[in-house]
Amino acid sequence: MEPSFDMETVQLLDAIYVERQFSIEHRHVLHTHTDRLELLYISSGTGRYQVGRREYAVTEGDMVACNAGTLHGEHLTLPNDIQTYCLAFSGIRIPDLPENALISHKRRPVVSLKKYRELISGMMVRIHELYGRNLADSWLAPLMAKTVLAMTYYELNEQEKTMERVSILQKNETLMRDITEYLDHNYKKETLRMSDLIERFHVSGSFLSHEFRKETGLSPKQYIVLRRIGEAQSLLENTNQSIGEIEAELGFSSGVHFSATFKKYVGMSPREYRKYYRH
Repeated sequence: MEPSFDMETVQLLDAIYVERQFSIEHRHVLHTHTDRLELLYISSGTGRYQVGRREYAVTEGDMVACNAGTLHGEHLTLPNDIQTYCLAFSGIRIPDLPENALISHKRRPVVSLKKYRELISGMMVRIHELYGRNLADSWLAPLMAKTVLAMTYYELNEQEKTMERVSILQKNETLMRDITEYLDHNYKKETLRMSDLIERFHVSGSFLSHEFRKETGLSPKQYIVLRRIGEAQSLLENTNQSIGEIEAELGFSSGVHFSATFKKYVGMSPREYRKYYRH
């Protein structure tokens, strides 16, 4: 997606390189800037970096977005051997966000740019070489920096979409597990209906049927029937209950219904099944 802000207003304020040994010996502790956004690119190494109230594991190829006014810095006691490039920008104005903020403070500020590693690393080296120098091609530094900014913005938004999709999938899977567990405890009830599930779990009938089938391969009704048939097989095998008692216990409306359903799935009547099993 194209940036939803005007790149013409964006200015590169600084370009800093911190090599690995300096990073090990001199941690950049928690600090904040009110006038700029900082992008911290991890060119090598691993460590932990705090943004706002949360701390994130970072590794080679990660980019960390630090909005203006947001606390950020390295962990003081845990191992940290990261080598970094930092770009500072001003003039970023994105709708519904404070000035010089790239993402909402609720979102994850760390994104992997490993797929662009050679490109990003090459540009970071060149930006650092050119920025602030009186060279013929120094004008390239802010252009390359804005390219890095645009790529980071795009990947942060793609990451958010992926996380939203994963969250929805996880939520649906959890819901289907809850419904399955409810059916496992209540499948014997003759009065159990789809409407009970819809009301209890606050879902639509179409959503329930679609998601439950995706999770189990069965409709809720089929699942209930198969649980009843499976339990009927166990009772026919392991107890002396009459077929009428089993039918009543498992919520079948009549002996004819029980016998027909059992035969449909097992291939023989309940009476034939018990006789065959015991023989």
